[in-house]
Formats: sequence, C-alpha cells, structure tokens
Amino acid sequence: MKNVKAYEKKTKKLLGAFGKKGPQELKDMDQAIPILIESILLENSTETKAKKALAAIDAEYLDFNDLRVSPAKEIHNCIGVDYPQSRAKSHMLADVLRAIFYKTSKVSLEYIIEMPKRERPRHLAELGLSSFAVSMIMLRVFGGRAVPVDQDLAYCLEMDQGVHPGTTLEQVAKFVEKLASSADCYGAYLASRKYIAKSAKALAKWKKARQAEIDKLEAIEQAKAEAAAKAKAEKEAKAKARAEAKAAKEKERAREQAKAERKKARDAKKAAENKVKKAAEKAAEKAAKKSGKKAVKKTAKKAVKKTAKKATSKPVKKAAKKATKKVVKKAVKKPAKKATKKTVKKVAKKPAKKTAKKTAKKTAKKTVKKTRGKKK
Repeated sequence: MKNVKAYEKKTKKLLGAFGKKGPQELKDMDQAIPILIESILLENSTETKAKKALAAIDAEYLDFNDLRVSPAKEIHNCIGVDYPQSRAKSHMLADVLRAIFYKTSKVSLEYIIEMPKRERPRHLAELGLSSFAVSMIMLRVFGGRAVPVDQDLAYCLEMDQGVHPGTTLEQVAKFVEKLASSADCYGAYLASRKYIAKSAKALAKWKKARQAEIDKLEAIEQAKAEAAAKAKAEKEAKAKARAEAKAAKEKERAREQAKAERKKARDAKKAAENKVKKAAEKAAEKAAKKSGKKAVKKTAKKAVKKTAKKATSKPVKKAAKKATKKVVKKAVKKPAKKATKKTVKKVAKKPAKKTAKKTAKKTAKKTVKKTRGKKK
C-alpha cells in the first residue's frame, strides 16, 4: 500500500485511542465454542444482530452437538434468512463444528492448547474459519496478538480515506494489526467495532453509491463485451458467407470441370470406337479382297488342272495300253538269253501281269512328261 505513514495517522485518528488491555488466554475452555459461533456471526454484522442470532440458536438446539448434526439449511432458517451472509455463515458453522468433532470426537477447542502458538492460526483456518473468525478466536480465546478485521471495517477506512482505494481485506488486516501492539490489540478491536457502528449510515450510502458505480462499470464492460461479441459474430458471419460463396464457386467450378471431363471422355470414347470401327471395316474389306483373290486363283487352278487332266488322260491311257501289249508280247515271245537259269525260273514263276503293269506305268509316266513338255 502506498503512503503508509500518511494512512497510519489518518487511521489512528479515525479509530481513536486503543485504551483497553486485551484478555488473556481463557481458563474455562467451555466458553471457546460460544466465542467461535459469535466470531462467525459477528463478521460484517453488528453485535446486536449477532447476540439475537446466538439467542435463537440457544433456544432452538439442546447443545453444540445437536447444532453440529443439524443441516446448514436449518441453521440458516434459525438465524434468519435476512441475516448478513446468512447462508454462507450457516454452512461455515456446520462444517467447522463437524471438523472439530472429527478431530477429537467432541465439540471442544481444548486440543488446540497443546499446539505451538504459531500453528494455531493455520489450524483454525484449516477447519474452515474465515480470517476474521480466526483473529477473533486467537484474540479472545488464546490471548494472541491479532486484530479482527472484516470487510465493513475495510470499506469504512476506504470511505474515509484511511487506506488506499482498492486495498484488499488481507492488506487492511495486516495494516491495522501493525498499528496496535500486543497489549493494544483488544482495544484496537473494540475501537474498530465502535467506528463501524458510528459509520453505519454513511457506510450504507457509500456501499449503495459504490455498488451503483460498480454496476455502471459492469454495464459498460458488458456493453463493450456485447459490442465486441457482436462485431466478432458479424465478422465471423461475413467470413462464413465469404467461405460459403467461395465454396459454392469452387463447387460450381468443379461441377463444370467434371462435366467437361465427362464430355471429353465421351468424345474420346466415341472417337476410339469410330477408329476401331473404321479399322475393323478396313480390315474386313482387305480380308474380303484377299479372300476373293484366293478364291479366284483357286478356281482358276482347279479349272486348269481339270482341263489339263482331260487333255492328257486319253493319250496316256492309249499309250499305256499299247506299251503294255508290246511289252507282254516281247516278254512272252523272246525270253532273255543272257538271264541265268535262276532268273528264268523267277520270271517263269511270277505272273507275267505284274511285270507288264510296272513296265506300263513307267512308260505312261514318260509319255505324260513328254506331252507336258511339248505343251509348254
């Protein structure tokens, strides 16, 4: 906090003298739990309201153990729904009493006496107590150096310019505690409660004005946030529209391209089919021409052969017959003189017809060759 010395003078003037000496550590620890309950109820409230809430709890519950097992909702209804921070304090009260019972199996703070003094505030905070309630118990039960500071005191000091605007509750608590010595802590606490009670009306107006200012700032921030969100939404909508238009354009382009490709494929297919068809027709025509030529040649050859056969068959037959007769006559009438007896016997045994046939065939072949030679 800035300008600490200036604020110290101002705060001491606002709180007044810390005349009364603080209490020592309690000898009767049965009074510790009532002080704990009062510490919870007194934060950001008045002593009158706190005493009234304590009386309602005493009338409603048999003992502290009965209070411990009660639901927070019932405690909330008991102390009053209009009590400052009633719901939060009801839950804190129920949770702290249960935490104490889980530690010792009874609702008592006697076990904390055995702890080192520096460990006590930390342990009380671990039970679920607020910083105001921890300071109150340390001051009134264990006689420690602590000044309970709640949000109302912090607001009063800020309203009267006793602390720098925007100072946190923790910073104010440390600041006020430094103002008082160990002997003056209880006096500082009483002075702060008196100062809060004196400033109650002015504090209520200041809180209202402060809340209005906060609401105004929040409304401005909300309007800015909404405007920013709207601008962002519009920007996103435009970007989305552009993206959709681009996507539609790309889709149309792709569709046209696909259409062109399909047409190109159809044309290519048609051209290929026409090419194949023409090639097939050409091949068929060529094959037809070739087969026609072959047929003509074959027919011509057949005709030539037939004619040649007819022309040569008659002379050959006649010549063969004459040659056969001649050979037979020669073979019968003039046997070979030079042939040996063995040959004569073989010739005599074999029929004369076989020899005649062979000789006739040879003669016929020679005659055919000669005839073809003359024609050529």
